[in-house]
Amino acid sequence: MARHRKSRADEPTVYTVSAAAPGYVGAHRAEPDRRLPKRLAGVAVAVGIVTGAGAAAHAVTSGTLNPMAGGAEFGGLPDENVRTGKVETVHSVDLGSETARIIRQEQLTALHAFNQASGVAQSGYAARQQAAAEAAAKAAHEAAEARKSPTQRQVEAWAREAIAILAANGTPITEDSVDEIWTIVYKESGGNPRAINTWDSNAARGTPSKGLMQCIDPTFQAYKLPGHDDIYNPVDNIIAGVRYTYARYGGFDRHPGLASMLAGGGYRGY
Repeated sequence: MARHRKSRADEPTVYTVSAAAPGYVGAHRAEPDRRLPKRLAGVAVAVGIVTGAGAAAHAVTSGTLNPMAGGAEFGGLPDENVRTGKVETVHSVDLGSETARIIRQEQLTALHAFNQASGVAQSGYAARQQAAAEAAAKAAHEAAEARKSPTQRQVEAWAREAIAILAANGTPITEDSVDEIWTIVYKESGGNPRAINTWDSNAARGTPSKGLMQCIDPTFQAYKLPGHDDIYNPVDNIIAGVRYTYARYGGFDRHPGLASMLAGGGYRGY
């Protein structure tokens, strides 16, 4: 600071300049060390929030969340050219490493929130798509079931029971074969468990075909399972007919009647 005292008329005016008070450099006021970090933290939070907002805006326009790009658009990143080190005055403040850390944390928070929101939206969309597909499949199944005759539904129930017994006894079969069994039964007996063929070559030899899958007695006896001895029992007859088909043809793929129909022809007995 400067002081002066008035001199007498014959003396020159005297000015006294004292040393600058601590904390002042030149004409600019320097921040005390203990107050600067707190001020910088406030600035950093504001800049970080703006940077996060910029990143979100950048994602909306570009489709990709880039915190650095968002920060640059809003001026939220420090200019590398002014990273000179020690802060001398308020007019040349460099946010420094602590401020950069806070800004980066804000950017990561914005990125996490964006990714989390995107993940929720995507999982929600996938769940709705899955639910719609399941509902459509269920509706189609119910419509197909409604078109079936009571006879077909009953035969398919017998077929499922026979399949479970066959699978438990070593036949490589699943419920996927219900349709094939129904087709054979429908073509052979019309779904009548007590059907008997009295006119074909087997009947002429004295061994008429019987039951759902029209097994002759020798074939039934050879391919039945223990405890399933009634040729007129729907489940027992299916068991013997399926085992015979697997033993002679290797499965339904080469069953004469099914193979002929698959090729566009008519059904053939087996």
